[in-house]
Amino acid sequence: MLKILIPTVMLLPTIWLAPPQRLWSTSLLYSLVIAVASLSWLNTPAGTGWGFLTPYMATDPLSTPLLVLTCWLLPLMILASQNHTGSEPVNRQRMYISLLTSLQVFLIMAFGATEMVMFYIMFEATLIPTLIIITRWGNQTERLNAGTYFLFYTLAGSLPLLIALLILQNSAGTLSLLTLQYTPPMGLVSYADKLWWAGCLLAFLVKMPLYGAHLWLPKAHVEAPIAGSMILAAVLLKLGGYGMIRMMTMLEPLTQQLSYPFIIFALWGVVMTGLM
Repeated sequence: MLKILIPTVMLLPTIWLAPPQRLWSTSLLYSLVIAVASLSWLNTPAGTGWGFLTPYMATDPLSTPLLVLTCWLLPLMILASQNHTGSEPVNRQRMYISLLTSLQVFLIMAFGATEMVMFYIMFEATLIPTLIIITRWGNQTERLNAGTYFLFYTLAGSLPLLIALLILQNSAGTLSLLTLQYTPPMGLVSYADKLWWAGCLLAFLVKMPLYGAHLWLPKAHVEAPIAGSMILAAVLLKLGGYGMIRMMTMLEPLTQQLSYPFIIFALWGVVMTGLM
């Protein structure tokens, strides 16, 4: 993990120290090298599940493709942004590439995290660079409004997840993905348990987004620059589905009863999209 993460972090000083005329070519070449190196993650030993284990991070068959996608997205975003950002002052260009790089760092740490609290912190940290990219480099005058929608929908959705994780830590004694799968399933019979179930999934449903909690997404996509739209569509929305798959192992007995309202919302979203 660190052989990709440390070079990605070191890309930040490289961006600020590179000469202006070589800024885009240097950062593009550097990020391409990182992207090619990330392909080594795909070479995990079959059947063992977790690979590249460090004390806090690991890859498994679910997170590996998303990690590689994240690494390949940075050179593509740099390629897509050079044309319309190249005319700005040099420090703004440096800031723009730095935000894209920091977003890659947060996403690698989110997809690689084996601890739920670390995943939650990185899940929230991706909000900051995306918000700055949308509000500063957005296309239309509505970009501040779009950034506000994006910020408050995501924050309001993820606060119940934090409370749910604290309750889980209290009852199970661990938040490590490596050990949570071996803890006995919770009873989940009272209304409080059902609220806990909803709290666990709400942040991911807003991030995906589910019909009804989706109003931030059209605004964010329309107002974001090219790189912002790319990162939103390619990785940030997948983060919602990834988190949901990770949480489902702990919520199992209750999911069969409580999933129907969300299936109905999702199908209604399909109908509404088709009508439009």
